[in-house]
Amino acid sequence: MLQPPNKRCKLAAKGGENKVLGKPDLPLSKPAVCLQDQSDKGAVSPEEWQNGCMLDWMLRPCTTHQFIKQHLDQRPLHISRQKHQHYFDGLLTKADIQQLLKTQQLQYGTNVDVTSYINGQRTNLNYNGSESTDQLETVDASTVMRRFNKESCSVRVLHPQRWVEPVYKLLSMLEDELRSPVGCNAYLTPPSSQGFAPHWDDIDAFVLQVEGSKRWRLYAPDDSADLLPRDSSRDFQEEELGKLLLDVTLHPGDLLYMPRGCIHQAQALPDAHSLHLTVSANQHCCWADLFELSLPRALQLAGEDCIGLRRSLPFDMSQYVGLIHEEEESAQRNNFTTTAQQMLQQVTKHMPLDTAADRMNVQFIQQRLPPYGLHRREERPDLEVSEKSKITLVRPGIAAMTIEDGSVVLYHCLNNPRILHASHRHDLAEHESEDEQPDIVPGRLEFDVDYGEVLERILSAHGSKGISMGKLQRMLDDTDSTVDLFALVGDLYSEGLVDLQA
Repeated sequence: MLQPPNKRCKLAAKGGENKVLGKPDLPLSKPAVCLQDQSDKGAVSPEEWQNGCMLDWMLRPCTTHQFIKQHLDQRPLHISRQKHQHYFDGLLTKADIQQLLKTQQLQYGTNVDVTSYINGQRTNLNYNGSESTDQLETVDASTVMRRFNKESCSVRVLHPQRWVEPVYKLLSMLEDELRSPVGCNAYLTPPSSQGFAPHWDDIDAFVLQVEGSKRWRLYAPDDSADLLPRDSSRDFQEEELGKLLLDVTLHPGDLLYMPRGCIHQAQALPDAHSLHLTVSANQHCCWADLFELSLPRALQLAGEDCIGLRRSLPFDMSQYVGLIHEEEESAQRNNFTTTAQQMLQQVTKHMPLDTAADRMNVQFIQQRLPPYGLHRREERPDLEVSEKSKITLVRPGIAAMTIEDGSVVLYHCLNNPRILHASHRHDLAEHESEDEQPDIVPGRLEFDVDYGEVLERILSAHGSKGISMGKLQRMLDDTDSTVDLFALVGDLYSEGLVDLQA
């Protein structure tokens, strides 16, 4: 009730926000782009992709650089691969989903959704019997497939990366590259069917068409306040839909990118079922999320440093500020607003952006998938270290360092269980007994604050940027440090974080 959306967006409408970010056009104001993948390389698998960049592989022929500059946050992108319809083969199949339903103890609502969308009405059938109950039920594979085959119900498998190795590999490598959480859902839809009502999501979506074909219709939201939203929308009725941005049919091998807030609906074609993966990124990874973490501390620091922020508010403030005065114009109100803006400028000068960025990075490290392809710690050879030994981080981005209560704390993702990816520990605890929950060993190491500088050097030592034990020891000798370098490296090696070369 404080302010309607059109008032919240006054500054954005004047171009202030977009000018600062260097992108003068509002999101979804440009037409969608359709590209043809005419490469002669064929359906290159992730293992064969020479660049080693999974986003490049997904987007071919568009490069990651081109995508960020021309499409991210801006407009939809469709990549057609008529010459390479087997491009996404090996990620997931209908048979894989059927096997998953039979062999895993999946639960409705948590792991699987069974839905239909008929005559503008979405229906959830997340139960095995004739009607829904208050209890979460374990999925019965035969019931799900009967509803798929006989009742035109779509099957959504949430987070298939927990069980399906190729999807796990793809997402883990994307998280290595993007340094932010990446998720995935799989959608199996019968012929001529639609499982979900038109809606927008709070994620950037990359749709990978694996089997069959599906018609997608994309729309822009009517209100600029809904561009790049931080929350998903309700279901929309057809008459509520705005400007049509794209009407396209995806075939196997095709990709479709949709920015957050792009309203969409999709229907399988009559000739066969459709299977696609939606790979998600950029959920809660915007500037507003960074400022949510940094502003409370900025206000505290500014309040300690700036006497103006500690001065008393005007006694008569309620006579010209408040909801009942928001449409009024007066000298007192204008002076109050000007003073408040000046105060806020002092607050922003105290923004602890590095600390907030560290917190976001630690959250990502704790949530992400375990890195694909790293050796288990028990498989590592015995440690042999000397001053000539060269230290390298086993992979960039697997650890984050922060300061907590006067200690240096190192978080890493090597112990993260796949089964908990894209969920919280307490979510799983609600539905499983203690015996069924995975044994989680937190990736957390705590050190005295004197270890901070040498840990910074080690975390930056990856690939060709390895650093020798002798160089680290000389750095410590110059500062009269009490750090036990050999013990530190031994701890990091035992944890699986670093490699050593003679």
